Amino acid sequence: MTVETSVSPLVGANTDRRTTVQEFKLGTPMFDTKNRSWVYCQAAEAVATGTCTASAAWALTDAAGTFTADTAFASGEYGWVRLTDSPLE
Repeated sequence: MTVETSVSPLVGANTDRRTTVQEFKLGTPMFDTKNRSWVYCQAAEAVATGTCTASAAWALTDAAGTFTADTAFASGEYGWVRLTDSPLE
């Protein structure tokens, strides 16, 4: 998978990166070079690739929803998910 570059001023933002340490505020949005919307979240459970759901507190679950995890999450990991209906055109 190709890692998309942020066009927002977020140093170190990497859409495929998963960490156990929070690097950004939960809910932080960004756009990539393809004009897709991404949001920084934490997995409340293991989340496979594909559609997922984010709560109002930006906790991810593996239930089908309006976001897409392009890289899987282990429970408790932080990372980026994209709005499934992106890009904004």
